[in-house]
Amino acid sequence: MFTTTQTGLKRLDMTERRIAELLEETQWSKDFSWNQIVNLSGYFKAYRAVKGAELFHEGQREHSLGIIISGEIDIVKYDFQQKETVLARLRAGQTFGEMSLIDDEPRSATAVAVSDVTFLFISLEQFMRLGKEKAPLAFALLWRISRQMSQRLRRTSGQLLEHLSGTTPDE
Repeated sequence: MFTTTQTGLKRLDMTERRIAELLEETQWSKDFSWNQIVNLSGYFKAYRAVKGAELFHEGQREHSLGIIISGEIDIVKYDFQQKETVLARLRAGQTFGEMSLIDDEPRSATAVAVSDVTFLFISLEQFMRLGKEKAPLAFALLWRISRQMSQRLRRTSGQLLEHLSGTTPDE
């Protein structure tokens, strides 16, 4: 379970209505009706992280998905010499942590706040509760997550091909 013991993270005390309003302001919510957003909001918790804070670390066994409300985070990997490579910079409305929520594996990368960031987390436990209590809504959420992961895999496949061929789209 995600905890606030990490330096620079704070759980925010927000009503479900306020969480729903924040969700609705993001492009991520475009696939959901207001009623669905209100129902989803009861399963999310709001957090704030200061610039430089780690939201989670590669290898952690905590399983949750985050949605960025404001600010930016970097998803980074470290090689065996601890050299950092930024895999992605994510902004408001984007999700992170999908893989660990879906496959129950340890985190594959580290998430670091590039700026002060507000985000929502849904834990695996809350996601499973959603599935038991509101199966159609859980399916819609899972479908949205799956589409997001598919788009990222397509983008990554294209980048890998460009890297292996030594070309860029502008050439």
